[in-house]
Amino acid sequence: MGERPKVIVSGLIEKDGKVLLVKEILESKLPYWIVPGGKVEFGECLVDAVKRELKEETNLDVEVLKLLDFKEHINLKYDYHTVIFFFLAKPLNDSIKLPEEILDAKFFAKEDLKSLNLVDSAKWVLDKFFTKSA
Repeated sequence: MGERPKVIVSGLIEKDGKVLLVKEILESKLPYWIVPGGKVEFGECLVDAVKRELKEETNLDVEVLKLLDFKEHINLKYDYHTVIFFFLAKPLNDSIKLPEEILDAKFFAKEDLKSLNLVDSAKWVLDKFFTKSA
C-alpha cells in the first residue's frame, strides 16, 4: 500500500469561452480527454507545478489566475489516493506542441463536452467551471 497520497495539479486553460483538454491513454489502456496536469515534485509549490506541467504537456506558458477547487480520490482496492488541485490559467502563447504520450489537444466549448470520453475528475471540474461562469 502507498504511504502517502499523491498530490496532483491540473490547469484548466480557458480561451474565448473554451477550455483546453488533452487526450491520453491512461491505466485502463483507453484514450480519455483530461485536464492537463501531473504530479507535484517534492519542494515545489502548487503554482510552479501547474506551470511546469502545462509547459511539459502543451508547450504553453501560462498565467495562473486562481485555484478553482480540489478533489480527493481514494480507491484502496487499487492502492490509489490522490488529491488534485485544479487551477484556472490563461495562455501566454499559442504554440501548442505535444509530447509523445499526449495524443491530441483541443479547445472545447461547453456544448462539445458531452460527446467526449472524459475522466470523472475532468467531468467534475468542467461542470463546476461552466456552472460558475454561466
